[in-house]
Amino acid sequence: MSTGLAAGLFLVVVGLVALTFGLYALLRGGRGRRGGIGPLSERGVHVVVGVRMTVIGLGSIGFGAYLLWTAS
Repeated sequence: MSTGLAAGLFLVVVGLVALTFGLYALLRGGRGRRGGIGPLSERGVHVVVGVRMTVIGLGSIGFGAYLLWTAS
């Protein structure tokens, strides 16, 4: 197995995990809870984290797909 293929598969798997976590944080996280960080409510914190993880997940999937495409 080439290094590009292994890295591509790894990044796609990591991207799927990050995308799943990000979508969960956006859809479910922080509801019905009190607290937060500074001026952000608990729900606001989960929205920020959810957007960040979704973008990271999509980027990892895209870069992993690129590595898989070029490895073959």
